[in-house]
Amino acid sequence: MKEIIRVARWRVGKKIGSRSMMEKVAPHYYQYAKERIACDCSKCKCPAQSACSYSFVYIDERSKLMYFDVPKAASTTIRKAFFKNKAMASLRNPRKELDQYYKFTFVRNPWDRMVSNWKMFTTQPSRMKQLEVMTNADLSDFESFVSFAIDCPNHHWQPQALFTPEPLDFVGKLESFDEDMNRLLSHLGRTPLALGKQNSTRRKGYRDYYSPTLVEVVADYYRRDIESFGYEF
Repeated sequence: MKEIIRVARWRVGKKIGSRSMMEKVAPHYYQYAKERIACDCSKCKCPAQSACSYSFVYIDERSKLMYFDVPKAASTTIRKAFFKNKAMASLRNPRKELDQYYKFTFVRNPWDRMVSNWKMFTTQPSRMKQLEVMTNADLSDFESFVSFAIDCPNHHWQPQALFTPEPLDFVGKLESFDEDMNRLLSHLGRTPLALGKQNSTRRKGYRDYYSPTLVEVVADYYRRDIESFGYEF
């Protein structure tokens, strides 16, 4: 099916409120996320919940740019910078072969990312409501949250490698965000920016939340991320 026809049918389905119609013509990376990136939160609008709202791959046809969106790795900032945070950019199929696009992502230290998720879901009202539909357990203790997260998937804390199913041209890291982002912008011929990360939480350094045992528990869960992206505790 030609992309222009698929998009037209998607928009008709959205206009008439037919989720089944939208699912039939959903783009490739939406289908990928629905099948591979699990999320047990019924209030979530991610592909796992068949919400037809967004996927995790944003495409700019004019610039031949593809962003593989990893939650909790400056994703809001990046979407605003490159795609004006428009979800429709993630509901497209590439119109050319993948090797004609510049594919990039940003990742984050897995131990730090787990702490960030815990803080977000136990302190931000909207996220607390999402957590409440997944469990009635008290997760104010970090170790309790880790045990829960490993057993109950949510796209926010799923392993980062799941969000990067294609070979990438550029992998930036949250730990060197400004430097890596401006290096990316320079490569793309764009003006360097002082972006600053959105949705960040104030807290102690992530290492302060870990016992030796918990370090290994999270390492086992995120083993592929640690190996793929070269992280250490």
